[in-house]
Amino acid sequence: MWSDLKAQCHPAWLEEPPRESDLALRLRSGGEIRLWSAEKGDMLRGRPLMSLVMDEYADMAGRVFHEILLPSLADHQAPAVFIGTPKSFNHFYDLYARGQRADEPEWASWQFKSIDNPTIPQLGDMIASARRDMDERSFRQEWEASFEAVAGRAYYAFDATGNVAPVELDKHAPVALFFDFNVQPASAGIGQRQGDRACVWRVSQLSHRGGEATQASAQAIRRLLDEARFKGPIEIYGDATGRSAKTTGPSDHAILRDTFPGAIWRIPRANPHERDRVAAVNAMCLTGDGRRRLQVDPSCRPLIEDLEQVIYADNGELDKRSNPMLTHISDAAGYWIEREWPVRRTAPIVSTMHARPASAPSSAVAAARERRRRAMAESLGIEV
Repeated sequence: MWSDLKAQCHPAWLEEPPRESDLALRLRSGGEIRLWSAEKGDMLRGRPLMSLVMDEYADMAGRVFHEILLPSLADHQAPAVFIGTPKSFNHFYDLYARGQRADEPEWASWQFKSIDNPTIPQLGDMIASARRDMDERSFRQEWEASFEAVAGRAYYAFDATGNVAPVELDKHAPVALFFDFNVQPASAGIGQRQGDRACVWRVSQLSHRGGEATQASAQAIRRLLDEARFKGPIEIYGDATGRSAKTTGPSDHAILRDTFPGAIWRIPRANPHERDRVAAVNAMCLTGDGRRRLQVDPSCRPLIEDLEQVIYADNGELDKRSNPMLTHISDAAGYWIEREWPVRRTAPIVSTMHARPASAPSSAVAAARERRRRAMAESLGIEV
């Protein structure tokens, strides 16, 4: 976003060169445009704002706006715009719903569906491709701006009848080793791309290994490959946070590099969002056109149990507390699958505020809502 913002800002508008240290543009008019991360929301306190845009608001904690940034708008009666892709019926949906009510004229909301976007080149081909590659729920959420319920099973597209079958390892083709650097349990697996399928051959889930968990897990995977007399290339996938050194010894990444010298490193610098990882796994389990591209060997019981039993917590995130043994091996497999078969997402669907009541409002409320609607539409460059 910072690069895009600089590219759109003409140098003649700036009082000084863009400040890379704090992502700020100082304007000749005296104003300033700043980018902040909402990851550490408390650091945003105490900044009076002339306007506020919160991008990908569905992925932020709801308290960042209501408890921290909302008071910062009071001094100048500043407007706020919230942008993002729907993610269940969470705090983003709550704001969207306020914009649809007749009794809150200060709020307005819009939905812009990617399937209706005339600026996307070859839109029809992209939609057809997305339907082939995505599961139905993810397609509705990502392309149709649909607020989908996130409850029950996380990997709802997985079915043991269709996704579990014996996997034969090609001993000379590349294999994917995927790791989750949890201590209890330590989880890892061996997968292989076979055609357009993700095939999981073996998994390892070890308990009570303490600070040696990653070492034990890596050695277990090494033994499985040696016993199979595997001779092909090795690619490593896993949790990006494992690069940090530990007080008890080398980092998780360093252990893997030592155990698998010469392996191709596929771990990114930052983890994908949990939502994207789960969507990628579901899309491999079952696409919108009925194809199952994830095949799990029957010996991989920990992964099968994860895919069948992992559920969502009340906050819309994966439930990692009810059964501490769950989520880890499916997380590990998800790092591989999301990296190699990511869900194709379009530009974020914008949802900001515009009310359209189900029942006729009073004339005063209707007039106030119409004024607010036109003002917000004009500020966003939308014709009304």
